[in-house]
Parts: sequence; structure tokens; C-alpha cells
Amino acid sequence: MAKWAGPRDDEAVVTDTAEARSATLVRVAVAVAVIGTIAVAVALWVAVVDDLQLDIVGTGSWINLVAVPAFPLLAALVLRRSEEDRPPHQDRLAWLFLGFGVLCAATIVLHIYADYALRNGSPLSVQSAWVSSWLWIGVPAGLLLILLLFPTGELPGPRWVVVAALVGVAYVAVWVSVALGPGRMTDFAGDHPNPLGWHSMADILRVLGSVGMVVLACAAIGTVAAVVWRFRRGDAAVRAQLRWLVVTVGVIALTIALPVPNGLEGAALVLNVVATFLLPVALGVALTRRDGLLLPRVLVYGLLSVLLLIAFLAIVGLAEALFGARAEGVAGVVAAGVVAVVVAPLRTRLQHAVDRLVYGDRGDPYEALSDLGRRLASSPNDLLNEAVLSVADALRAPYAAVILTGDTAPTAAVGTPTGDEMIVPLSVRGSDVGSLLVSPRGPRERYGERDLALVSDLSRHIAVAAHAAALTRDLLHSRESLVIAREEERRRIRRDLHDGLGPALAGIAFGIDAARNTLTRDAAAADAALAGLKAEVQTSVADVRRLVYDLRPPALDQLGLVSAVEEYGARLAERGALSVTVSSPALPPLPAAVEVAAYRIAIEALTNAARHSRARTSRVSFEIDDSTLRLQVVDDGDGMPAQRTYRNNGLGMSAMAERAAELGGSCSVGPRSGGGTAVTAVLPLRSAP
Repeated sequence: MAKWAGPRDDEAVVTDTAEARSATLVRVAVAVAVIGTIAVAVALWVAVVDDLQLDIVGTGSWINLVAVPAFPLLAALVLRRSEEDRPPHQDRLAWLFLGFGVLCAATIVLHIYADYALRNGSPLSVQSAWVSSWLWIGVPAGLLLILLLFPTGELPGPRWVVVAALVGVAYVAVWVSVALGPGRMTDFAGDHPNPLGWHSMADILRVLGSVGMVVLACAAIGTVAAVVWRFRRGDAAVRAQLRWLVVTVGVIALTIALPVPNGLEGAALVLNVVATFLLPVALGVALTRRDGLLLPRVLVYGLLSVLLLIAFLAIVGLAEALFGARAEGVAGVVAAGVVAVVVAPLRTRLQHAVDRLVYGDRGDPYEALSDLGRRLASSPNDLLNEAVLSVADALRAPYAAVILTGDTAPTAAVGTPTGDEMIVPLSVRGSDVGSLLVSPRGPRERYGERDLALVSDLSRHIAVAAHAAALTRDLLHSRESLVIAREEERRRIRRDLHDGLGPALAGIAFGIDAARNTLTRDAAAADAALAGLKAEVQTSVADVRRLVYDLRPPALDQLGLVSAVEEYGARLAERGALSVTVSSPALPPLPAAVEVAAYRIAIEALTNAARHSRARTSRVSFEIDDSTLRLQVVDDGDGMPAQRTYRNNGLGMSAMAERAAELGGSCSVGPRSGGGTAVTAVLPLRSAP
């Protein structure tokens, strides 16, 4: 049965068509970059071989060389993003980028061909020279339009239409004055008059050209002001997006407009060239500031094209210098072979360098993880501090911290928090151990997919370090609790001895003296006094026994663990409270702390069963292996809710858990599957130090 297409199917078709169209345009833009670079390389080779006139330094044509590979790639960068992810009019920028790259390539190639054709009498020599004489005018005009519309494809505001109009007026004025100006075409050697020169309008065309250059200068000033205005009026994200573009445009404008002091001409030229080469880089940074995923490709292929072009020309020039004109054919073949050999390893090295420059370690997750591993291995006593340092370095974050579960302050931190931290949960085997906090690199800036993927990878390893730190913290707290408990026990014993047993013994001594004094005079009174002293002695003996029992139950020394529990169960049975059975294999001599903890847990569990659960029977079982003693007390009483925890239990249950935890073991209390309650304690035979 046929299925009719619905609205969702139509939307899917439209989406697929748009994506296919974008992919095709991206391929076209990349092809234009590659073809333009090859064409310029061949043209420059011809210029070097035939010693043609090409005054790049004098005319400031660096932007032409840079734009040929870079600007079509910027167009691909814009077009690769889906229409939903880019501003509605950013397509204008893509077409401007692409046309500007083609224009710059045509300017260089046509100029070299025209010069070559005029010298050698090739076809269309005069016509190509005439077009080349005015084709360059579109380069400054096109660059100004790109900067005016960047990065959204729209002007910063209605008032800036005037600047765009000035660019158009300047272009028309200069074009008319150059294309129709009479006289020789000065860009080429020899006497080659303008074939369309308008001699009767020479003076007017000269004035028109001067006015056009002034208007172009005013348009350039307005364009720089528009870039700065867009930067100043934008929010934090826009300022972060345009920061490097403002710096680059400012350097280019200053090196062109300001007079250069004597002796600094070379420095100014170098500064202008560097800023010009960085202009497409700044544009790429601004375009990819929000996600940062495609900028490395633009940088890599742009730098690769430039370096291969330089290598090609250097090899050809060196061969010409060493072997003369007869080596020009062989030199081209050798240069092409060298370029083909070095392109792959050079691209790999450039990719690694650019990733490190743009992303830091987040461009290479393996390197970031390796760095984290090295830090943790080299500083075993400071794991979390090294972990947060590794995160901050990998993400270039101003602040990173780890907070362990149960703590309110960071256990380890680096930098200063900004108040808008990203929180990443840390867990080990499904148990939360803490949180990783990372501040954004700038106000209102969010981490991209690459950053989040790296944080996810790092957090798994940091969670293990956090778990170790939490165990260390708990161990220190446990040791502190043991020390405090020991000192409190000593204080209690001292108080009982000093305030109870001590005065009682002193009173007994005084009573004995009084009985001796009255023995000869009143035997009956002395006998009554001695009877009272006997009662006091018995009370003191009971106090001593209580102190001894609190330190260690005497039944353990007299009967052993299993028999002592059986004896307590027998007392419960005599009172009719509970019937207790005890099962255990033959136990070896146990550590004293384990023996006391097992006895007190068993006694507490039996007492709870007798008092609270209305149980009739209870079974106590012991199991032992090489490393642990396992104790289980089960009864047939009412049981307890499954969700009940130690926090809402009585002191007895909390005490059982604390006794097990002090030895590094565990104690769980919960409902029994067949009804009743089960208390299970696992105690290591070698208690934690």
C-alpha cells in the first residue's frame, strides 16, 4: 500500500535539499580557493621566470595574495553552517568572500598575463592590460564592504548606509577616471596608451579621480568607525567575537594613514604585512567564536596554501639563479614534486600547531588526558589540586574547582570564580562523590561541544581522584573521631573514679576508723557501722564492674564471642522476651576490637528485636574467611520500612553502624524478604589503621 507524504515528510525533504545545496556550495568555495591558489602560483612563476613587473610591496598588494586562498575558505565556513544556525543575511558575506577571492586572483593573474602579452605580442594584450589597469579598484572597495557588513551580513544601523554609499561613489569615480583617462597605462613598462582614453575630458577625469580617492579615504575611515562602533555597542559575546578583528583593522589603518618616522619604514611595512596576513584569521575567529569547530581548518588550509606557494616560488627562483633560464622547465617539475611530497606531513604539523593555538589541550583530548595522568602520577599527595590545574590548562578556564559530597567549600580550586560556573557531577560506580566547577572563559560565553566532550572525558578520571580524596577525608575524620572518643572515654573513667569510686573508698576508710573507735565502747554500734560499710563496698564493686564492662564485656574473656552471645540470648529467653539460636563455625582468635564490635552489634540487634519488633524468634549466625567476619541477626518480627536509614533510626542502630565503620567495615539494617528484620555486619579482621 502506498504511503502518502505528510507535512513532516515535506519538511524533511526541504531540510535534506538545503543541506545538500549547502554542501555543494562549500565544495565550490573550496575548489575556488584551490584553483585560485594554483593559478596565482603559476602566474607568479611566470613572473619570476620572465622577470615581469610586479610591485607587490610598492602597491601594497599583500591583501591579494592573502585573499586568494583565505576568503573562499571563509565563504565555505559561512555556508557550511545550516540556515537555522546563522544570521538571516549572512549569505551576503559568503558571496562577498567568494567574489573577493576571485577578484584578487584575477587581479594578479591578469596583470601578469597583460605584462607578458605586451612584451611578447600575445593576443588580447592591450585589452587585458586595459582591464588590469582598473580591476584593482574593486579590491579596496570590496574589502570595505566586507568589513561594513561583517559579521551578520547587515549594516550596523541605518546611518551607516552613507558609508556604503561612499564606497560605491568612490569606486565609480576612480573607475571612470582610470578606465577612461587618456595617456599611457602606467602599470606596464613601455608606451602603451589607454585604448579608451577620453582626451577632451582629461582634466575633468583627473579631478574626478582625485575626488574619488578622497571619498574612498573617507569611506575607509567610516568603515573603521563602523567596526569599532559595532564592537562598542555589542554585548559581551559580540565584543569577544570582534576583539581580534578590531585590533587587526586598527593596525592596518594606522600603518596606512599615519606618517612613518625616518628609519622606521621597514618596521611599519612589516607590521602592515603581518596585520594583513592576520586579517582573514581574525575574520575566521569572529565567525567561529561561538562554536570554534571549523576555524582550525580555515587556518590550516590557508597557511598550507601560503607555505606551498612560497616553497614553489623559492625552488623555481633558486633553480633559475643557479642554472639559468635553461632550468625553468625542470625547476617547475621539481618544485611540483617537492610540494606533493611535503603537503601531507606539513598539513599534519600545521593541524597540530593550530589546534594547540586555538583550543589548547581541548583540541587533542588524548594530550589532555595524558597531561592529567602525568600530573596525578607525579603528585600522589595532591591529586585534586593537580586535577583542577589540568582542567584549567586544557580549557583555558579562569577558574576550576572540585567540591566533595558533604562539603560546602571547594576541596581544591585554582583561579577566581566568576559566579557563572558550569557544574559537572562526579560519580564512581553510580555513587556521587562530588562536583567539578568550571568558569566560562568570558562573560556570557558558553563552552562548545568540543569543550564539553573533553570535560566529560576528564571528569571520569577526576571522579576517581575525588573518590580517593573523599576516602582520605573520611579516614581523617574517623581517626579524629577515634581520638576524641578515646579522650572522652578517659575523661569519663577519670570522672567516675574521681567523683564516684574515690570518695566512696575514702568514706569507707573513715567508716572503718569510726568503727574501730567505737568497737570497745559500743560493739552493737560498731557492728551496724561495719554492715553499712559492707553495703558501700558492694556498691563500689558494682561501679568497678560497670567501668570494666564499658571497657570490655567480661563475658568475652570468660566465655568467648559465641558463648557470650548465647548467654545473653539465654537471659532473654528466661524473661520470655525472645527465643535466640546462635550458629557459628569454630572461630580463631579474633582481634579484640573486632570481637567487641561484633558482640555489641549482636547484643544491640537482639535487644531491638526483643523490645520493638514483637519478634518471637531470632537467629544469630557468624561466618568467617581469611579477611572478614560476617555477622547476621535475623528475626520474625514486624520488620522495618525499606527506605528507612540510620539518620531517622534510634541511637542503637546508629551506634551499630558507627562501630562497624570504625573498623573499616559496614553494617546494614533492612527488612527481611520473608518478613522481619535482618542486621548484617561485615568486619575486616585487620581493622583500618
